[in-house]
Amino acid sequence: MTTLHIVDAFTSEPFAGNPAAVCLLPGPSDELWMKRVAREMNLSETAFLYPMEGGFSLRWLTPAVEVKLCGHATLASAFALWETGVLDPGEIARFHTLSGWLTCEREGDWIAMDFPAKICLPCEPPAGLEEALGTELLFCGSNGMDYLVEVASAEVLRRLVPNLSLLSNLPVRGVIVTSGSDVEEIDFLSRFFAPAAGVNEDPVTGSAHCALGPYWQGKTGRNEYTAFQASERGGTVRLEVKGERVVLRGQAVLMSRVELLH
Repeated sequence: MTTLHIVDAFTSEPFAGNPAAVCLLPGPSDELWMKRVAREMNLSETAFLYPMEGGFSLRWLTPAVEVKLCGHATLASAFALWETGVLDPGEIARFHTLSGWLTCEREGDWIAMDFPAKICLPCEPPAGLEEALGTELLFCGSNGMDYLVEVASAEVLRRLVPNLSLLSNLPVRGVIVTSGSDVEEIDFLSRFFAPAAGVNEDPVTGSAHCALGPYWQGKTGRNEYTAFQASERGGTVRLEVKGERVVLRGQAVLMSRVELLH
């Protein structure tokens, strides 16, 4: 029998942030089984991890595809390791992933994650992008994984109802949309749409902030921010840009445990 831990990430409150399922395994598992589990959970990501030399192997699967980088399911995985006693609270969680080694450590009620920066270079908007979002773009860039666009205001960002069918035709994982903030304690807002990866709108996307941090640093000259992803559930990400790395900080709540019978 396999236990899945359901964790709300990038939030200190239940029923907010981004839920991830974390599957702690004794060793490598069957690929088809993992895909079926991820489809059964039907969350933005299900994380599969097992012990290996130097830390843990970690993979992230959406209901449709495996992804190369995921923030909220990494945060959830570290939190689950500490909550279950696999790691002591003072131990650093080290994960070997498709994006190399990633580390997480506790800082009081927050978890700090050391991630690669994913800088977006300016580019011409691809055909259909402006039409899909239904608004003028102040900036468009790409890092090969996602498009990053800035829109005119927080109001525009919050009211977006994109054409998901058009977005799903773009040759990227997803589209990050950002704007300045309309809340005093928040530096910038974002939303993230990834219908091609089986996630129409992701509640809170850690990996998107690996692009957002360098982008806003280029605009403001600062390297520390408090960001809010303005999805229906919403979630807060603190981030610090350090050259080719971005430190993402978030909180987490253990919501439930699920026993798989098959």
